[in-house]
Amino acid sequence: MEYIKLAAVSDFKSLRIKSFKVLGRKLAIVKEKSGSFYATEISCKHHNIDLTTGRIEGDMVTCPAHGWRYNIRTGQCTSHPGAVLRRHGLKVEDGAIFVTTLPLPDTEEDDADDMDAWEIEFKNPRSGE
Repeated sequence: MEYIKLAAVSDFKSLRIKSFKVLGRKLAIVKEKSGSFYATEISCKHHNIDLTTGRIEGDMVTCPAHGWRYNIRTGQCTSHPGAVLRRHGLKVEDGAIFVTTLPLPDTEEDDADDMDAWEIEFKNPRSGE
């Protein structure tokens, strides 16, 4: 995966979260209480609004446009479960923060779970059940 430099650790002395635009996508770097970092998509899946412009309470962010709520740590949308914020790879080297240009791939286990749901959804109508 390709990494690009987006920030410096020193940028987060008084910040917990900061958004960036990378290849037309909005990403955020989030600083944990422990001092570690992670990177995540930060656009609401409803209307592509930057969630850092909304209300942030702990790990929960609320979209200022229509109130969709996301847990930025897990990426899960509590308003619409299918609208997930994807993680990006992140590494820190010599005080610089680098983030992958593309989201991390889903795990095979997640893909298998999605396929099981798809098969169940489409088997039942065909069988008349």
